[in-house]
Amino acid sequence: MRSRLLPFLFAVLSLCGHAVAATPTVRALPAQPLVERLRDGQQLNFDLLFENPGDAPLELVELQLTRFDRAGRFIGQRRLDRNGDGATMGIATVPNRALPAHGKLVVFNPFARFDADAALDRIRVEAVFAAGEDGPEQRSVIDLQPRAFVPRTRLSLPLRGEAFVHDGHDFYAHHRRLDVTGGMTTHFGITGNFMRYAHDFVVADAQGRLYRNDGAAPEDWFGYGAPVFAPGDGVVRAARDGMADNRKGAPPAFGRDALMQDLTLFLGNYVLIDHGNGEYSLLAHMRQGSVAVKPGQRVARGAQIGAMGMSGDAFLVHLHYQLQSGAGFEEGLPAYFENVRLRTGDGWSAPFDGPVDSGDVVRGAAP
Repeated sequence: MRSRLLPFLFAVLSLCGHAVAATPTVRALPAQPLVERLRDGQQLNFDLLFENPGDAPLELVELQLTRFDRAGRFIGQRRLDRNGDGATMGIATVPNRALPAHGKLVVFNPFARFDADAALDRIRVEAVFAAGEDGPEQRSVIDLQPRAFVPRTRLSLPLRGEAFVHDGHDFYAHHRRLDVTGGMTTHFGITGNFMRYAHDFVVADAQGRLYRNDGAAPEDWFGYGAPVFAPGDGVVRAARDGMADNRKGAPPAFGRDALMQDLTLFLGNYVLIDHGNGEYSLLAHMRQGSVAVKPGQRVARGAQIGAMGMSGDAFLVHLHYQLQSGAGFEEGLPAYFENVRLRTGDGWSAPFDGPVDSGDVVRGAAP
């Protein structure tokens, strides 16, 4: 039955100056999330992108992830909400909850870790938004079928000897959080997190210091000039050399206008390797004059391709490494290294194959 009352109410709200709330749309980034089986359980990796088609600004007040088995039976749920009390809100662990009118909001999945035997074949994410403290609620729902990540490329750590993982594979790494709703990501048409699983490797001394003196010059840093090796077999698709290394606290060798024309400038001196199976390795911020390979050149795992530096958008001497799903700025992929050892209180762990996390002190073996 068609209602004559509903249009009347909308007209009254419009005359009174009240914006009408609408249900936000939602999609996952990437569209099919990856599930990783790690040493301490499983990790579910994705973001949520909400878009508000309405005239009223909204606030995220509840987020829940429900798991179902393959037969569709409910098997578990995780939730963040207001709990009816602004002083004890679980949803407060999501820092940005404002969805502007006709705007977008990225929420980085807070439900990342699960036990090793948890079924993650089918999940449903529900988000509840409110228009003001007493306004109507809007519910957005998305059903997802994550897939298990299976690595295709045999990878070795790109450094020899001992290295400190300044930023790694883990959920808390800053690379995990890339807002694709504005700024450079919109300017360059980037729709996913190309550095979701990226690593920043540095070299530290026995006290955890990264440089001698005040670190003003790149040469003061313990890692400056450390050899960088190809992590896997492949063909060099792109490379840059010749960009000057930065100095601590100083701007890079390019300005914003140049960067807005060529986003690869922020990589500094870099090498991109095509592994021939849909996976690509990117190694960035290398020392000026150190890049030893050219596009089209075939490289073997373990071959030296450059040296650690401080070029591009780098504020410390380090090697940025990431595995990705394309030659451009496509969605990132987890990088699992072979024969890795972690420093422990009694020396070094047994070698293992897998990712390394922020804060780890690692050592790899030559392939």
